Amino acid sequence: MLAVIGEHVVDLLPTTDGLYRPALGGSPFNVAIAAARQGIDVRYLSPFSDDRFGQQFLHYLQQQGAQYGLSFFSRQPSSLALISFDQHQQPAYSLYRQGVADRAVTSEQQIAALPADCRLLHLGSLAFEPEDASRILAVMAHARRQGIQLAVDINVRLSAVSDANLYRELLLKVISKSHYIKASDEDLQLLWPELNGDEAIQRLQQLAPSALLALTKGEHGASLYWQAHQLHQDVIKAEPFVDAVGAGDTFWANLLAALLRLQLPDATDISEAALSQCLHRAMLAASLNIRQAGCQPPTQAALDQALSQP
Repeated sequence: MLAVIGEHVVDLLPTTDGLYRPALGGSPFNVAIAAARQGIDVRYLSPFSDDRFGQQFLHYLQQQGAQYGLSFFSRQPSSLALISFDQHQQPAYSLYRQGVADRAVTSEQQIAALPADCRLLHLGSLAFEPEDASRILAVMAHARRQGIQLAVDINVRLSAVSDANLYRELLLKVISKSHYIKASDEDLQLLWPELNGDEAIQRLQQLAPSALLALTKGEHGASLYWQAHQLHQDVIKAEPFVDAVGAGDTFWANLLAALLRLQLPDATDISEAALSQCLHRAMLAASLNIRQAGCQPPTQAALDQALSQP
């Protein structure tokens, strides 16, 4: 089973009349939803607010087959993100992250909420706020002691954290402790601006030599680097192309779901063909998500049907 820690955010999406439409999102929350839609047993371990949005998050999570793993709700409000799109329909985010519900929790509470049968803990994105470093590192250390593998999406957000230098330091610690790592080419450029793409990949692999790295490259597809394995998958064209909100989260959740179904094999125990199938499934899931507005990951049945098409 999969446990998830990290933000849930009310995305305020622009509409054609100049107003904004709220949608439930946030990268780790999207991962929880996308994995649950693939039939994975999922627990979400960051607090929901007791406000109206918090109750909507809870209802939506449970509706998709995932479970809320905490026994309480926060008095802090739900987090907000104001979204805009560029000419390629790529989203940009203005985030409101101080005094919000998903950060109002202790390491002891999250450790106590980790299920006994948890195989994989995913942490991502804005969970790596330096002010929360001690909590995050304590939870990760406990998970490793319990034999729980760690997955992270570094999803670099320098403008949304309290201290960019401390944030980079925390990300390097998190990367070094992780078994599965997702990053975009833009993330690596932000994390190591002095390095080119290949050099940044090598730097990350030096920090976590046994970890799987999934590198997304926008319109240039995605690659997997895992010890002796190195695979690439071109973008699967989305028709129609609506927007890319949640595409990376959908990709990552479906890759993790595929690996969980294989019982999280070691790199030496999985064939290149099997790993390639996992990558193709994740890429197709992302393509299906892009064909709808906002983050709308496919269900297991919808993805299986799409995979069966010639």
